Amino acid sequence: MSIQDATIKKQAPIVIQGALESELDLFLNTFKITAHRAVGAFDFYECMHRDNPIVVSKTKIGEICSATATALAIQQYHPRWILNQGTAGALVDWLNTGDIVIGKRICYFSQFSTDEARDVEAINPWKTDGYRSIDGDVISYQADQALLQAVKDAAAPLRYPLYFDTLGSGDIWTKDPIQIRKNHQQFGAVCEAMECAGAYLAANSLQTPLLSVRAISNNELKHQAYDEASGILAQRFVLELLDRFHI
Repeated sequence: MSIQDATIKKQAPIVIQGALESELDLFLNTFKITAHRAVGAFDFYECMHRDNPIVVSKTKIGEICSATATALAIQQYHPRWILNQGTAGALVDWLNTGDIVIGKRICYFSQFSTDEARDVEAINPWKTDGYRSIDGDVISYQADQALLQAVKDAAAPLRYPLYFDTLGSGDIWTKDPIQIRKNHQQFGAVCEAMECAGAYLAANSLQTPLLSVRAISNNELKHQAYDEASGILAQRFVLELLDRFHI
């Protein structure tokens, strides 16, 4: 890498993603916003934080939106790395609302086939084990190992219930305890979100490091209802992480 290339890379921003305004408001009230850009249907807020350039990206909900927003962010800003953050629902009974999960692996849920039965339950893909992919394996993505280790080191002193584990991701919000346990058993995921797989697909395809951070918002297995404060909690964790992580 030439000196010029190294300088350009150092000046490149990081991108912080969130699907909803409630997952971004704290950032936008903390960072100094220098510009707002709308690229197609997606909003990007160019910011500064402690002399570091940051782009806050509202991805909207779902895998298609997150993949599109991630690809646009990479094409527009050529970021050093991307932090995909927000909330997730627990798939195991040892997680609690307010816990933080960082995805070392992402499994894609939303690829099912139905059988030929006429029974209503049998043709509901979420009630079957009919997971399908082109090569027969579960579609999954690994976190960038250098970025994962750097975040582990920075997060170690922070006082949060923190877990590094597998995130499940699909265009679903699972509330049925039977299906919740099945998703954990089949995929090894400890929680589920609706944007991670799309973001990883785009970032990996365009060779940009990305890591997902999720605050647990609800746990149906323990009757812990959705907590709106979980979106703020995830942002507070990220802000503390950035203060320790020399971007």
